[in-house]
Amino acid sequence: MFDDVSVSVLIANHNSVAFSPVTGVLQGSVLSPHLYSLYINSLPSLLRSGATGATMLPVPGADAPIAINSLLFADDVAVFGSKSEVQRMLDLAAGHSVSLGYRWKPSKCAVLGTAAALAGSPLVLYNEALPVVDEFTYLGMPFRYKGLHAPGILSLRSAGAVKTMVLLNSVGVNRNGFSLLLSSRLYRTFIRPKLEYGLAISHLSARDFTAMDTLQNRLVGMFVGSTWVNVAKHITCLPSIKHRYNVLATRFALRADTLPDDCLLVLLRAHLHYTRLDRFICENPLYQSLPDPVPSSAGLRTTFAAYWQDQVDLQLSAATVTGRHTLLRACRPDTMRPDPILYLPLGRIARSRLVRWRLGRFTNMREECPCMSPAGVHISRDHFLYCRALDPDLIDALPPAPPGVHRIGHALNCLPTTASAGLPAYWSALLNLLYAIDCLVHPLAVIAPDPDPASLWYSRTG
Repeated sequence: MFDDVSVSVLIANHNSVAFSPVTGVLQGSVLSPHLYSLYINSLPSLLRSGATGATMLPVPGADAPIAINSLLFADDVAVFGSKSEVQRMLDLAAGHSVSLGYRWKPSKCAVLGTAAALAGSPLVLYNEALPVVDEFTYLGMPFRYKGLHAPGILSLRSAGAVKTMVLLNSVGVNRNGFSLLLSSRLYRTFIRPKLEYGLAISHLSARDFTAMDTLQNRLVGMFVGSTWVNVAKHITCLPSIKHRYNVLATRFALRADTLPDDCLLVLLRAHLHYTRLDRFICENPLYQSLPDPVPSSAGLRTTFAAYWQDQVDLQLSAATVTGRHTLLRACRPDTMRPDPILYLPLGRIARSRLVRWRLGRFTNMREECPCMSPAGVHISRDHFLYCRALDPDLIDALPPAPPGVHRIGHALNCLPTTASAGLPAYWSALLNLLYAIDCLVHPLAVIAPDPDPASLWYSRTG
């Protein structure tokens, strides 16, 4: 199966003459994983033989310290130490490959280090000089000579995230395609993990978080169809990148606290005076606010949600004082579940009007109202409440709003969170009012009326 292998290439329905590979194992061969396992299992012990005291770490209960001079993940290998130690390990790796019949690729290797440490002759593999770089991507994370370079995550992730979002955008994840709720869930499933990879072990500055939030806003705006996405993120329960970092870092720190004593991370924390885990990750406010004892997995989710709710409440309270974020303050403050207008049973067009009201799209053109009462008045949220072009009975049918709260927004906030609770008495009036507003702000469009705005909810609960 291994010695007698022939390969032919199929091009335009024509087979090439069969040939046999000179060296190596076909990637699809059943022997490939097994042989690689044999190769890689003997490499770490060989590399450890080139370690010196600087990279030796004492292990509790062990007779001798263990060398920590290499890290392996599948076929990605990182070696570190002084220049002489690294060259020694490169020579050992080259000899290991020759003895087992495989070969490293020097052009895919890179050297990170200070100018002083790398002065003199270059590091070589198979007598070929290895390139010295300022930054190198290892396991999808950017590294520099000091270690993980967290600010480089943004440039590393942005292109791939935008490219994937463009693909989803082309198949329906856009303003005119899937619903806002479904689009947000597709974003959360396929796009946001790209931004969050490696976030838990990174130390980002306030500027980095701002840049990553800007990237997230750009991605969300691609399916919302607008650059103003704060309301869309709030009603679909998409938190900020900073909160996601706090959650992921907290989970990572909790996981690190329960690792066995012989794990590498535990050994490093016990013998190093400074670790990124203790200095940055464990100092995030969410981790420090956890109760003692730490709750279960379900309890943690509740704790994380409550923490984010507190942050949003503080933001809304500050916005109330300054008068900013009018549309955001008009939404439900709840961050635990999406806004009911996104999932209660109603037609696509009627739901679109509810969403457009939340997003402020009926009033973003700053045009004069056709009602001319008074002359020159612009279309605005407050103007709709006394506009002569709208039926006042529809507005009167809405529930009374507290002082300072818009009546239509209050009616949306009073909607039940489940369809089984029954539709409110003002449901038909609310939908008819938004239809009238839609016609008012689009005077040149021919908009067909909804035959029975409340019929779908009736049919679901009848």
